[in-house]
Amino acid sequence: MIYIDDILDAITLLFEIGGVFILLTSAIGALLQWTIKALPSVLTGTKPDIELRLAFGHHIVFALEFFIAADLIMTIREPTFQELGKLAITVVIRTVLHYSLR
Repeated sequence: MIYIDDILDAITLLFEIGGVFILLTSAIGALLQWTIKALPSVLTGTKPDIELRLAFGHHIVFALEFFIAADLIMTIREPTFQELGKLAITVVIRTVLHYSLR
């Protein structure tokens, strides 16, 4: 028999995997774009493309949404002060990043 804790653990794992996948793919994509676009501009002394950093920042914020969802599920399942603290720190980081990218 499947218990609700097992289902919540599976959902949490899926959200965490989704967040890690977004972070990895956006980091690899940003590195490739930097190699193609920004590296030549750095070598010539011109300013690198700021859009690349902004796009990567937006992807980080998107990945943090997945981590917040996973932490929220874990906090609902096991409401300890450690889980609440982890959730609060993640939300603060996400909020600061979101407002700094505007």
